[in-house]
Amino acid sequence: MWSNDHILPTRVIDVGSEHEEPFLLESNGTKGEWLTLSHCWGGGAPLQTTSYNLQENKSSIPMESLPETFRDAIILTRRLGYQYIWIDSLCIIQNIHEDWTSESSQMFRVYANASINLSASAAHNPKDGIFESGNGMRKYSAPLTTLACRSETKNLQGVVGVRLQMGGNGPFVLLPEEPLHRRAWVLQESVLSPRRIDFASTQLYWECRTALHTEGYPQSDDGQSFLTASGRKLHQLGTRKMEHNPDIDKYFRSAKDPMSWWYPMLYDSYRDRGITMDHDVFPALAGVAEEVARRTGYHYKAGLWLEDLHRGLLWQPSYSSKKTEDKSCPSWTWASFKLPSRDRRLDIESYAEGHRATILDVDLKIDGENEFGRISSGTLKLACHVKAFSEWKEHLLPVYNEHGGDFESMRMSTRYLHSDDSVAYAPPPAGRILCTTDIRPDDVNACHSDMIQRKAICAQIASFKTPDCRVNSYYRGEEISHWGVIIYGLILEPIDELGQAYRRIGIVEIAEEDGLADDWETKEVTIV
Repeated sequence: MWSNDHILPTRVIDVGSEHEEPFLLESNGTKGEWLTLSHCWGGGAPLQTTSYNLQENKSSIPMESLPETFRDAIILTRRLGYQYIWIDSLCIIQNIHEDWTSESSQMFRVYANASINLSASAAHNPKDGIFESGNGMRKYSAPLTTLACRSETKNLQGVVGVRLQMGGNGPFVLLPEEPLHRRAWVLQESVLSPRRIDFASTQLYWECRTALHTEGYPQSDDGQSFLTASGRKLHQLGTRKMEHNPDIDKYFRSAKDPMSWWYPMLYDSYRDRGITMDHDVFPALAGVAEEVARRTGYHYKAGLWLEDLHRGLLWQPSYSSKKTEDKSCPSWTWASFKLPSRDRRLDIESYAEGHRATILDVDLKIDGENEFGRISSGTLKLACHVKAFSEWKEHLLPVYNEHGGDFESMRMSTRYLHSDDSVAYAPPPAGRILCTTDIRPDDVNACHSDMIQRKAICAQIASFKTPDCRVNSYYRGEEISHWGVIIYGLILEPIDELGQAYRRIGIVEIAEEDGLADDWETKEVTIV
């Protein structure tokens, strides 16, 4: 059993026995074991605790008043031998902002210290239930058939169970597509929980920090690659236990890289999940960020990390993304755009010398008690090499990318090289820098004049060796191809006439071999 030395959350549901009604318990520092429930709220709010019914819920919450999902969760808690379960809508006073803020800052401890997380993955709302929503495929699947088997060489005999495969092409294909796992808030609930039972539409899933098994494949652990979106790698950060499994490691850049789990999780798992309120982007990730900080000693800065800030600044929104409506979000963080966004897949070992900005200050104003939660404002101050767009000569004007995406897909249409309208891709012209605006331009041919009008500047951030940029040179008559160095920077526009502060509007890439990044002005820049 999981340790019972943990202090219970502020409030839990005491499920009692099957002959008793559950009730809301104020724990007052009591230690014990508890389960958690992950569920979709659906179109409307589920049964909630408010300041009006708090005392009533502390006395009793009749089973008949509970939506089906909550009722099933309480039945499961009883049958698994536990006394307490934590359900967000019932254990947080929903109409008191201070209580919500305080309790949301404790999400990490609620899920990380719970014994088991029950995930109602197939349920679209609390009325769907855990058991009924998970029966979608069972009614069509063949029952388990047992066959006798025997081995004369090993003197063994027994039976083997056989059943029709459930869940499409494999046991782990459909889980990320379930309604629950399309919610941004649920990622940290899944990642932080030491054990999890997923009640999916096709079958049951059981996951812990070492394995993932399913109802259809109870003896198989073929789901290890699926664990890249779970807590398996997270709980190895900051230790020497980073395991090496080809199915897992192909998703990560380097076991030496403390951020090797954060970036794939952020851009490949979190970015595709829905979030209702833009200002919840950081709170929905706060528990995971707190655990990463605890394990690495890194300092969290609005979705990025101070110790890896140069690389963290080089995110790129897809052109299908839109600016967030949360005006308090700084332009320099990926959260300033509605997800999805992506990073550059740059290895920490590929940092090159020179052209690196100096981080002078990161000033965040926290909204509430949780340093990993909401912020009201944030400024970033750098000392870096800058160049105004108005300074580029006619024959060296930047090339503007209209396709978006990461560097690997950033290849210019041949219309930049020729006068035709071909859409075939080719490398950008030699001796030119590559600019990608955060928002798709209406007219790519008008980009440069627009940059000049907006008084935009390029600010160098860092340089990286990259296999995407091959440089050919000659040695003793033989052509040699080797890695080039790309200098990455931000495109900034002033927010006032004096140019005292800037906002990010894009990203720039410069091949070091062209010398186009040399002899730029050094300047202190404040980005908001």
